[in-house]
This record gives sequence, structure tokens and C-alpha cells, in this order.
Amino acid sequence: MNIKLPEEVETQTKTFFTAYNKTPQQQPVFLHITHFEGDGVGNTKHHGGTDKAVCVYPFEHYEKWTTELDLEVPLSIPAFGENLTVKGLLEDDVCIGDVFQLGEAIVQITQPRQPCQTLASILCRPDMIKKVVDTGRTGYYLRVLKEGIVTAGDEMLLIEKHPARISVTESNQIKYGFVIDAEKIQRLIEVKELAESMRESLQKRKM
Repeated sequence: MNIKLPEEVETQTKTFFTAYNKTPQQQPVFLHITHFEGDGVGNTKHHGGTDKAVCVYPFEHYEKWTTELDLEVPLSIPAFGENLTVKGLLEDDVCIGDVFQLGEAIVQITQPRQPCQTLASILCRPDMIKKVVDTGRTGYYLRVLKEGIVTAGDEMLLIEKHPARISVTESNQIKYGFVIDAEKIQRLIEVKELAESMRESLQKRKM
């Protein structure tokens, strides 16, 4: 579990306001409807809110990125600015609308995480956004259905699989145009648990 309040960060190319450089926590932290206590976002236009209360990134991707980016020093958690680094819950394995127990809280997957320029700037890789999109290793966002205390080491335990069974991977493929199929797009739009901003984006594409 990783949190950070926004701060000014200076990279090789720019200075900006962000909560990307999150710090791992060992003590219990309360998860509110929109955020972990002590966490925040720098850009409230594109980040945060009820549909993006928690950012999740699979642990398994770290080794792949270290190899593919030819890094001498492995990336350290949370290099992708995630609140939660999870094992066994890859984009192929989880679906939009799936519900999980997380400590005392109950959370639900809403959409794939959309990589932004902050990621590229902090990792000093201008090509990183494209690489994340092309590989589908985006991670994903959660909304909070029930607030509660979360402690480091708490597992995300599946308690309800969404009947539509549209995985985060398939959602990524639709979102970024790798799948151009009106029926599949409409099927995703009709998942009421989908984040509203993504639904609006897909509806505009259909027009």
C-alpha cells in the first residue's frame, strides 16, 4: 500500500505538481470513498474521484519492465505510482465490475489505468506511454463501495465476478483501438460499473 500527498517534482525535462512518488506504508490506513487517508492527486482533471479512488499495478510486470528497458537497477515499488501492488491479479485475470474485499473495505474495478506524461517524465522514458499501451500492462482503477481500514499485506480477495466478464485487457484493446468492433464497444458501454469518463469516451467514438 503506497500513498503520497501532491508535491512539486523536478525531472530532467520539467517541473510539475504530482503525488506520483508514493511511499510504502506499514501502518493501517483508512480508505475513503475517493482516496486513502494521506494520499492525493496533482492533476484533479484527469486523476482521482470516485471512479479512480485507488490505482492498482500488478507486481509481475516489474521484472518484465526491468528486462525490456534494459535497466541495470530493477524498478522499485511503486515505480508506476500505484496505491496497491498486487500479485496474481493481472489485466487478463480481472474484469470491469469485479468486486473485492480489501481489508475492511470493499472495492470494484472500474477501468484500465491510463498512462500519462508524468509516468514518462519520472521514468525518463519518452516512449513509456506507448510501451505501456502496446503491452497492455496498464494496471487498473478501483472505486470504493465500502470504506474501511486497509493494512499492508491485505489481499484483494474476489467476492463477486461481474457477469459480463469483460477483462481489463479486453477493455484496453477496445479503449486504444486495437479492437474495432461496434458490438464489443457497445457491450462494454453497457457495463454500468464502467467508469463514467471511459463510457463517455467510447460513446463519442461511436458518433
